[in-house]
Amino acid sequence: MSESFKLTYFDGRGLAEISRLLFVVSGTQFEDSRIPLEQDRKSWLAVKDTFPFKKIPDLTYNGTHINHSKAIERFLARKFHMLGSNELETALVEGFSEYVRDIMIAYGSARGDDAKVAKFWAEDLNPILAGLAQNAGNNGHFVGEKTTLPDIQFYYLFSTFFDAKDKVEAALAPYDNLRKIRETVANIDSIKEHVSKRKETPF
Repeated sequence: MSESFKLTYFDGRGLAEISRLLFVVSGTQFEDSRIPLEQDRKSWLAVKDTFPFKKIPDLTYNGTHINHSKAIERFLARKFHMLGSNELETALVEGFSEYVRDIMIAYGSARGDDAKVAKFWAEDLNPILAGLAQNAGNNGHFVGEKTTLPDIQFYYLFSTFFDAKDKVEAALAPYDNLRKIRETVANIDSIKEHVSKRKETPF
């Protein structure tokens, strides 16, 4: 039986882009269903009630809805063998994934408040990066010998998510292995093609 994947989200990167990157890296075909970004949200309101919890992103896998971005990411990572090759690796992968997510949460909490954003870059980010660098591999991957979920999350965060590119580079400057993880994902041919074709969106 062939598998079918339909990923529904707004026409932006946002909470769906990491899942899209998982599809891209794995070479798996999927329907990238994008709801137009409209001030009156007319297109979204017309379909909102068809989704569990009335939220997106939503992944429809063989007719079954999977909801919440993190659940979708883990499902896809497991499906595409990017969640570790054994139980121990899986635990390590999930741990790194959560620490990368902590960075996103910390920045999200600070965004909109200049003082908090300044504190994020000056004080809050480096301890997490230092911990990641101390425990990550030196071969372009957080865990093992191949691309896993936190590699992709980290690449997205430090190549696309942040607007302050100068601060990103300054933050990563002390950590060769973290920069190497970002570069390893960036140099995957399918990622290069995806990024080159990805249109500019507000988020």
